[in-house]
Amino acid sequence: MSLTVRGQVISTEKEDGSSFMTADAIIFKYPKEAITSKSLIIVQPTERAIVLIQGQIVADLPPGSHNIQTPGNPVSAFLSKFRYNTLPYDTVVYFISTTRHEVRVAGVSQTDDLVPLEYETAIYFRVQNPAALVTNVQFGSLYFKDADLAHYISPIVDQEVSSVLNRVNLTDVFKKFSEISTAVTAALKQFLAEIGVDLISVRITRLLPQDPELRRIIQLRDMGIPLMDAVRMGLARILAEQQNAAAVNMAIGVPYYPNLSTIVNLPDGLIRVGIGRRGQQQSGGAQQ
Repeated sequence: MSLTVRGQVISTEKEDGSSFMTADAIIFKYPKEAITSKSLIIVQPTERAIVLIQGQIVADLPPGSHNIQTPGNPVSAFLSKFRYNTLPYDTVVYFISTTRHEVRVAGVSQTDDLVPLEYETAIYFRVQNPAALVTNVQFGSLYFKDADLAHYISPIVDQEVSSVLNRVNLTDVFKKFSEISTAVTAALKQFLAEIGVDLISVRITRLLPQDPELRRIIQLRDMGIPLMDAVRMGLARILAEQQNAAAVNMAIGVPYYPNLSTIVNLPDGLIRVGIGRRGQQQSGGAQQ
């Protein structure tokens, strides 16, 4: 009995109390084979339901319980207009989330001095016009999720981020956070409004050089270390990872002279200079 009654209830709530409308789901398409003429559509407080019959939007249902057979129901009015006694098989019900969502869009751009930068933006939005969204997006499964919208808008975000980064040098790029946010917001607000989505805000959450060594140098520079010293410290770390004895000298900025007897194929002049200096040091020590 419960299964029969449940089969007549069109809702995102499952038998076990969980929901088809997951946290990252924007649209859930109810399986149309479960939709009958005696169905009861229940819309949760954080949802709206769009009913399509034969490719036409016949109802935008707010939260609450909606009996298809009720005369005042827009679905019933559509059926009576065409003298349908039962729902056609091509009836589709979409449930749209009206809560605030967040998507992350990441990519790679470059500065005016051709330094590759990795960026990430956090975009907050809410569906304002469910009918417009349903008619403007395409998806092959039962869901349209945050990741699908991120893929949909990523070309616009990349274009606006690059329009700012391509005009500045690396040394000035971190002063452009607000300018990047403004550019992305202006472009996305109009684009999303056309598909029924209200843009709330845009934040830049990541903007770093793609080269990890360059990242460390910038971090050292921001700690107050002069740029050339930061570069030298970065090189010292690389030498230390290679277990190179010159790492300490690179870090403190003192030249490193290995044992010349272990080096082969050096120019004759360099060997004579090295030996001459060693001889002078030894003779000077004997005089003392």
